[in-house]
Amino acid sequence: MATRADVAKLAGVSESTVSYALSGVRSIKPETRERILSAVAELNYHPHFAAGVLAGGKAKALALHFPGGEYGIAASVLDYLTGAANAARERGYHLTLWPNEETQMSEIEIFCKSGLIGGVLLMEIRMKDDRVDYLTEAGVPCTLIGRTSTPDLYKYVDRDFELVSQKAIDYLFQLGHRQIAFMNNERKYKGIKIGVDTRFQSAIVKYSKKIGVNTIELLSLNEAASGRNAFIELREKHPEVTALIGVNDLATIGFVNAANEFGVRIPDELSVISLNTPDSQVQMAWPPLTTISVPANEIGRAAADILIDQLEGTVTMSDQQLWVGDLVVRGTTAPVRQ
Repeated sequence: MATRADVAKLAGVSESTVSYALSGVRSIKPETRERILSAVAELNYHPHFAAGVLAGGKAKALALHFPGGEYGIAASVLDYLTGAANAARERGYHLTLWPNEETQMSEIEIFCKSGLIGGVLLMEIRMKDDRVDYLTEAGVPCTLIGRTSTPDLYKYVDRDFELVSQKAIDYLFQLGHRQIAFMNNERKYKGIKIGVDTRFQSAIVKYSKKIGVNTIELLSLNEAASGRNAFIELREKHPEVTALIGVNDLATIGFVNAANEFGVRIPDELSVISLNTPDSQVQMAWPPLTTISVPANEIGRAAADILIDQLEGTVTMSDQQLWVGDLVVRGTTAPVRQ
C-alpha cells in the first residue's frame, strides 16, 4: 500500500507539502498541487486523516465546494458561507471552504476519499454538473446551493428565479418601462451552462413576453470594468432602453458607475434594479441600488441543515427549497421619463 512518503518521493516534495496539498491547510502552488495529485492517482494513495474521525466513525466536518478559479470568491458569496458555517457550528460541525479550479475533478475525488469530511455543499451549480454525479455515485452526502437540469433528483436550496424575475419586471412595468435590458453573466469557460445564468435568462424572457415588455440581453463578466463596457454597448446600440435588470453584482455596480461617468442620470434617464447584489454592496454604486434582496444567509443556513439532516438521519425541514427575497427600493429606479 502506498504511503505519504511514496507520494512525496514521486512528486519531488516533502511529506508535509503532501499533507498541506491534500488538507488545504496551506496554499500550495498550482503546479506543485498538480504534481502531488498526479502522484496520488498513479500510486492509488488513500490518505487517512483525523484519528478522531476514525475512532468516532463520522467526520464532524463539512466542505463547501466553490469553483473559484474564474473570479475568486466574490463578496456576494460570503453571506452564503457565513450562513452555512453558523448553522453547521450550532449543530456541532465545522465547515471547510474548498475552492478549486473549474476542471479539477481529480482533486474532488481525492478529497472525498480522504476521510476529512462527512458531506459536501456545492455552489455554482451547472445544468449538467459532474460534481453532483460523482458525489451521488460515490455515496457522499451532498446538498446543492443551486439546481441542475434535473432538480427533482437532488436535495437543494436555490433562488426562485421565476418569482424574482417577475417581481422585478412587474415593478419596472408599473413605473412605465417597456424597453428593458438585462445583464447576464458571461463565463470564462465557454459552453458551460450555470444554473443561475440559464434560469434567470429563461425567466426574464418568458415573463417579459407574457406582459408585452421588450427585452435585450447583455453579457458581462462579473467585474466592474466589464459592466462599464456593457453600459457603453447599451447606449450605442440600444438607446431606446429605459431600464436595466442586473444579474451579476459587480458588473451592475460598474454599469451604474459608468452611467455617472458618461453623464447619464440614474434614475431620471435610466433605471437599474439588481437581482443578485448583497446589502453590503448596494452603496458601492451611486445612487444606492434598488434590489430584490438576496436571502443568502438563510439559503446557506438551510443548505447546511439539510446536509446535516442527511448525515444524522433526521428531518428538520424540506430538503428542496426555493427563496425569493424582497423588493427594496433605493435610488436607482424611477418612473420612465415622458
